[in-house]
Amino acid sequence: MLDALGRSLGRQISISELARAIRKLRGSAYYKNIYDETKSLQKQGIIIINESGNSCLLSLNPAYSGIADVMAETEIIRKRELLAGRENRMLLAADIEAEFRAGHAISSISMINPEQNFRLNRAELLFILQGDSDEREGILLKARGLEKKHGTIIDCILLNGQKLIEILSNGEANPVKAMLMDKIAISSPQAFWAMLMQAMQEGRRILVQEYIKPKEDDLMHNMARLGYRELGWKPEKAQDYSIEPLIAEILAKGSARMNEAVPILLAKNKADYSLLIFLCRRTRLAGKLLGILSAMKKIKSSKELEKAIKTISGIYGEKEIKADEKSIRQKMRLYNAWQ
Repeated sequence: MLDALGRSLGRQISISELARAIRKLRGSAYYKNIYDETKSLQKQGIIIINESGNSCLLSLNPAYSGIADVMAETEIIRKRELLAGRENRMLLAADIEAEFRAGHAISSISMINPEQNFRLNRAELLFILQGDSDEREGILLKARGLEKKHGTIIDCILLNGQKLIEILSNGEANPVKAMLMDKIAISSPQAFWAMLMQAMQEGRRILVQEYIKPKEDDLMHNMARLGYRELGWKPEKAQDYSIEPLIAEILAKGSARMNEAVPILLAKNKADYSLLIFLCRRTRLAGKLLGILSAMKKIKSSKELEKAIKTISGIYGEKEIKADEKSIRQKMRLYNAWQ
């Protein structure tokens, strides 16, 4: 039950919705049992129940003193179920925990979509870092070493806690919000949940939700919102998207006209390159991104660009798909994107 509520973080859900969520996760759920359990959890202070008409709306109580410990227990149970009887999974998980013990740099590690990814012989890891760690490159190199040892593709997102809270609490669509609906914190789950609950206690509206790919109106709206406007296009209604999924979706479209916006958007906005590279590798677009970043570096370099290029080509070994440097230079001058 707490697992289902954790996957609905930021929303109040009815007992009927909770029953459907549990049935989807576990195969069965009985309304009366769930009702009785919710009353017990409310009495302990673990969840909040608000009455709305004939319905009861449920949510986790971030003010409960032991909430991080309770949610960590659900993560440990899920981890045990994921690994039970599967030696290859146990070996990989053990090596990940041994290689990346939580410490001064790493706050927690989560596996994203673990069941599906294991079936595809891959692992997606979300590292929550403490502050702006200078160990990012070392973490990625260790992950590559584990790839070779286990013959498993391992992709990593490295975010500091502040960035994760920013993603979860703003109104922009971002696949990270969906990733947390199916994740297992395999290392330091208590620290992971303590961070989220503290942010909620401080008044931040943390929200996990499904990710819906942008329509063309959404793309155009966000390109204009973030500094690249095409004449004659004014969408009436559109959803805001974070810059990282916006760039990945533009590259996925494959349109030369839209691709021209990418260097402008990157130059005018602060993107998280760890997340951007992860999203592009998911859709086999890292080589395309590398070509654009390499062309931008020749026009005006920065530490962020150099690190991103080194990550894509040096650590991941992606092959560059050349971009039109001359065209990029002209567009950046036209949009005054030299800053």
